[in-house]
Order: sequence, then C-alpha cells, then structure tokens
Amino acid sequence: MKDLLTGVSFGSSGAGYDPLTSQQRGSITIKNQLEMYREYKSKITASEGKERADNITSTSPHMILLGSNDMANQLSRSLYGIDTYTDILVGLALDVYKELYGLGARRIGVVGAAPIGCVPRERVTGDGLLILERNCAEELNDAAKLFNSKLSTAVSSLNAELPGAKIVYFDIYSPALSLIQNPAPYGFEEVKRGCCATGNIELGILCVVPGTCPDASKYLFWDSVHPGEKATRIISDQTFGSSSLSSLLGYIHKRLGNINKSSYVYPPILSPLS
Repeated sequence: MKDLLTGVSFGSSGAGYDPLTSQQRGSITIKNQLEMYREYKSKITASEGKERADNITSTSPHMILLGSNDMANQLSRSLYGIDTYTDILVGLALDVYKELYGLGARRIGVVGAAPIGCVPRERVTGDGLLILERNCAEELNDAAKLFNSKLSTAVSSLNAELPGAKIVYFDIYSPALSLIQNPAPYGFEEVKRGCCATGNIELGILCVVPGTCPDASKYLFWDSVHPGEKATRIISDQTFGSSSLSSLLGYIHKRLGNINKSSYVYPPILSPLS
C-alpha cells in the first residue's frame, strides 16, 4: 500500500488510444488501464479514507504518453484515412481525460506523438528510394504532426469545459526531430539504424542475435523503434527541462500548477517513441 501512495504506472508498452493498436501488439488497452486506475482509487480510499484519496488524485500529476503507436497502425490509417483517423484518435483521447477527471484527476500532462516516421523500422518498410536511402517516412511524420495539432487544440478547449482541471500538452515531436536531424553535436554517429541486432526491424527478444553494437552511445536508437538512454535523456531535457527525476517533477509542478509533491500517479507513462 505504501507504494500506491507515492506513484503508480499503469502504462503498457505498445499501447495506443485506439484499442486495435493495443490488441495488435498484445498490450493492455487504455480502457483496461483506466479500470486499473479505478481499482487503485478504490484501494487508497479504503486504506486512507475518501478525503485523503480525493486529495491525492486531485493534486497528483497524471502523465499520459500515447499516440505514436497509433500513427504506426497501418490498418486503421488505411481504413479511415489520416484526417478521419486523427479525428477519431483525438476523440478517444478526450474520452480518456474526461474519465480520469471523473475519477478525481485534475492535473493531467499529455505528451503528443513523436516523429515515428524517422525510427529505423519505418525507414526500411517503405518502397523504392525510401528503403535504399533510409529516409524518414514523411507520411507518418505528417500524420503525427496533424494529430498533435488537433490534440493540442482540443486540450485547450477541454480545459474550459472541466472546472478545476489543468490539462497541459507537451510537445515531444519537435525536440525529437531536431535531435534526429542534427545528431553530431550530441555525439551520435548513427540515426538510421538501431544498436541491437541488424538495427533495422528488431526489438525486444530479437535483439539477442546477433548481438549489439560496440558503442551504444553513438547510436541514437537502441532498437528499431526506441531511442537509447542517452537520446531519451536529451529529449527529456528539451521537452520537460530536465531528465533527472527531481527536476522533472519540479517542471511538471510548474506547468500543471498546485500538485502534491509527495504523491505522483502516472497512468500511463511510456518511453518517448513508444
């Protein structure tokens, strides 16, 4: 119970706002993550009483990082078209924030989609020169930018609808793309391949064979999708002002307003390009 009072993650790698995205990757859907949050609220209410439980959820920051996996969901993109699909995703996202609000959350940080078209896997799954030159898949990046623009606007409007809510949009696209386009000042020598295995399509257990690169610090990406620790810290610095936990929470406190510094609730928090 002590851990429940100081911070909880309900995140699932590979998840999205679209339930199909999560199902395709075997991830926990956002609906189920919210159900876990509901159970969390019930547990702390039973343990600490309603007044304190309400105080914890209303003053703790709730960080949500979803959307990039949805941009890579080729089935849904093809089925609906980018413009309609991004509208659907924003609608699903707003439903999530409203449900959290209904459960007592008041401080919500929303991180937008990353430039998913520039991850190694997407560079080699196109056709023609895209594969030969390993260029970014601009269709995916354009989709991410469109989604982010719509989401940011919708978040601003939602704040006016929900009394006492402070929902803040965080742009991760710009700092991530800037790092990919200008890696040399940070010591990166390879941005088109991941460090593990061939660096093209592998991630997870597939990274075991044939091994990893000799110096991961020179590779922006660890595998075919996720940035390495060094790149993640840089992106965090530029998105949130710091990569250290204490400074990061201080920045979130500044952006989200009056939050409880001793209790941090995170449903869901994933790596920047997941």
